[in-house]
Amino acid sequence: MNSTKDILPIHSDDKSQIPFSHLKHLFLDVLFNPKYTIGADQFLKSSNNSVSLSASITDSSTITLHYEDYEGHHAVFSEEGIKRLRCIAATLSSRNELADCAQMYTKHRKSVVNLVCVRLREKLKVETLCVFTFSDELKEKTQRWIQVAKICVGTIFAIEKCFYEQIFGDLGSSEDSAANSFVYIIEGTAAELLEFPHSLLARGRLPQRPDILLPLCHELANLISHLMAYFDQDVCPAKAICNFATMIMLRLIQQIANILSVTEKHVLRELSTRPFPGGGIHPLTKYIIHHIDLIYVHRESLTELGSNDNRDPPEIPGSHEMDGGLVFLKRHLTRVIEFLLQNLKFKSNFYGQESLHCLFMMNNVNSVSEKIKSFKELEELIGTHLQMKLREKVELAKTDYFHRSWGEVCTFLKGEGLKSYFNCDFFPGRSTRAVKKKFKTFNSMFEDILQTQEGWIVPDLQLRMKLLECILAKLIPAYNHFLERLSRVYKVKRVSEYIKYSVKDLETKVLDMFQNKY
Repeated sequence: MNSTKDILPIHSDDKSQIPFSHLKHLFLDVLFNPKYTIGADQFLKSSNNSVSLSASITDSSTITLHYEDYEGHHAVFSEEGIKRLRCIAATLSSRNELADCAQMYTKHRKSVVNLVCVRLREKLKVETLCVFTFSDELKEKTQRWIQVAKICVGTIFAIEKCFYEQIFGDLGSSEDSAANSFVYIIEGTAAELLEFPHSLLARGRLPQRPDILLPLCHELANLISHLMAYFDQDVCPAKAICNFATMIMLRLIQQIANILSVTEKHVLRELSTRPFPGGGIHPLTKYIIHHIDLIYVHRESLTELGSNDNRDPPEIPGSHEMDGGLVFLKRHLTRVIEFLLQNLKFKSNFYGQESLHCLFMMNNVNSVSEKIKSFKELEELIGTHLQMKLREKVELAKTDYFHRSWGEVCTFLKGEGLKSYFNCDFFPGRSTRAVKKKFKTFNSMFEDILQTQEGWIVPDLQLRMKLLECILAKLIPAYNHFLERLSRVYKVKRVSEYIKYSVKDLETKVLDMFQNKY
């Protein structure tokens, strides 16, 4: 850094001879003079600064808004301005006269931070207090608050911290007000930000919406960790903000613990009996898959629940080496999935046909199994025991479906067929009628299956192809065997005339099954 003589527009070799009033005037001139400010983007792109502008907001008109949109309200110091302020501050500190200028700086920058945050909230219609009528309205407001909080804490506060450390860093003692002034710059805005979750949690009854409160908990945990870093000084405002934030977090964690418990009960007690069309994915299964998604995305913040859960957990395979938070999540997910399996079995009983009952179970259990397989961390959290159980249920349902739908057809095709002349007397007319009857019986059985299952679905492409391949692997060899035996009936001419479906026709018809969408 340059010497005082080079930076200060005063021709004096003795810094102690510069009057305090003059230094104060110079400090204020740099503080308020626009020529010592630059654009926020220039500041952030400079090699000496690493603040990230990753937070952005999309408003209701789908316009993406970035922090840069507010830089006109956020006076950002140039490198020259910072050097001048630092030089003046160092001079005043050496003379134990820093407090007044630090106070002026704090007051000015506090108003700047308040202004930019107010403009940000106004632009995005984010209220200080959370007032809502409908759950969807709350979800939108919560998402907007999260983004505003990200920009304020992750960018605006970070820029101010950077300025403060470059200007006042290492100046003054730890007891000096100048050393703690940064807390006073941001404490008002931080307290206002926390009023939103505080007012939300102060309501008598919150919506049982994990999709709203889990993201809020996740982001609030991140924000609080940053706030704790900003407010690490041992001064009253810092302690008050940290205590307030901690209290809000604990109340939010308790709300989420209650919601997770309610979710478990809801899965077990949702007793609707109306069959879902085509044996597809039931709304309850979709709800649980979405719930598992939320748990996975916010698993880090949810591990904090483990230390606040005093229930005596049942023994869960694979949980011995996990920490408390992960055991809590594993126990919750295991309960939810086990309760879902019980409920699906209950609901499957209301399907009139046993084969559709099996298809319903296969589809729904497979959808949960595939969701778990989609994330390695989720597989590790759930554990192999439950995953194997899900896969076994899918395979059992697939096997049961085949036996109930196609078992009789394959048994018919593998039957004795027509007796050849080696085993009985031959009567031409009787053999011809028998051939026709055999084909008519098979055609009727095959067409009845196609017609009955015309509206059935297997939405998962991979599962559908495995099921169809399983059907063809049993049906086609049995059909070829059937045709071969009929062709050996002695003196029955032109057997091909009685064949309605060739092997290729059967394959085409089967491969077209289960492609409906609901």
